[in-house]
Amino acid sequence: MKTTKQLFLLTLLFILPMGAAGVEPSADSLRVETCQYAEKDGQPLMLDVYVAAPQRSQTSALPLSEGKFRRPVVIFSFGGAWEFGTRKDGRNFLEDFARHGYIAVGIDYRLGIKQFKDGGGRISPETFGQAYANAIRMGVEDLYSATTYIIGQADRWQADTSRIVICGSSAGAINSCVAEYLLANDHPLATAMMPQGFNYAAVISCAGGIWKEGEDDVAWKNRPCPFLAYHGTADQLVAYADQRTGGTGAFGPAHYIPGLCELQVPCLFRSYKGVDHAIALIYNDEDARAEMLSFLSRVLYKNEKISIISEETYYDQAPNLKSVIESMREMGIIE
Repeated sequence: MKTTKQLFLLTLLFILPMGAAGVEPSADSLRVETCQYAEKDGQPLMLDVYVAAPQRSQTSALPLSEGKFRRPVVIFSFGGAWEFGTRKDGRNFLEDFARHGYIAVGIDYRLGIKQFKDGGGRISPETFGQAYANAIRMGVEDLYSATTYIIGQADRWQADTSRIVICGSSAGAINSCVAEYLLANDHPLATAMMPQGFNYAAVISCAGGIWKEGEDDVAWKNRPCPFLAYHGTADQLVAYADQRTGGTGAFGPAHYIPGLCELQVPCLFRSYKGVDHAIALIYNDEDARAEMLSFLSRVLYKNEKISIISEETYYDQAPNLKSVIESMREMGIIE
């Protein structure tokens, strides 16, 4: 996902030590461990844990080689409209983060729309809102379950449970954004499933947003964690700003990120003019991952108060202003 100008202009602002507070990638082989973290609806839910061997480094601020440092965690949720996809989709992303000192975890989650259709359901303007609300709830439940499993296994992987980052693409990004939104608002689902006082350390959203039942605006009861969001202005599937219809609200980063800036929550929003939902795959771009790692280093370990909204203009196609439902109908998702 490169252009001649490059999709990313990493200015001096982001030319900083990468990874977990400056840990350089390990040249050693990765260890990958697969575990079952839950079983729901008769389906075993698995996760893959990527861990790199410790590396001695005179420049590292983290004593990984001494075995005393607990590593930060990143959990990746794949995309696929809650119908398809696999935890293996994030393999390159996870391997890269593991080599930079993270416990990198790719998770399964239940595909609620696939289950709905397999059970004879049909997506229509009438069923759209409830079907997707149920699918998101299932995805968030599974993300919470995976998180609590990792917390319970923290000693096994030497994981720092105070620095758990959630990242996702498309549907997985929505799961991640909604998981943090419910946590910050003491939603019953969050309080029932998550340890008291827990919050994620950051959210990375690749073409995601906050989808919620009800058309009232986004509001934060408690201070949320830092957000890093990538989105295209012509996204035909996930709202770039906000869409409220059928008793549901879909709020993209163009809507909620300015509010986070007002709350002085560290945030970075990369907006791509004229780019459609393909930006959901930006986690596969090496420059994007470098920016993600730098952002996390700054907010997780240096406590920097970053507040950046950037619009790239390297595309000349006109923004697609069609509604989500219209686009999904054209693609055959909605009948």
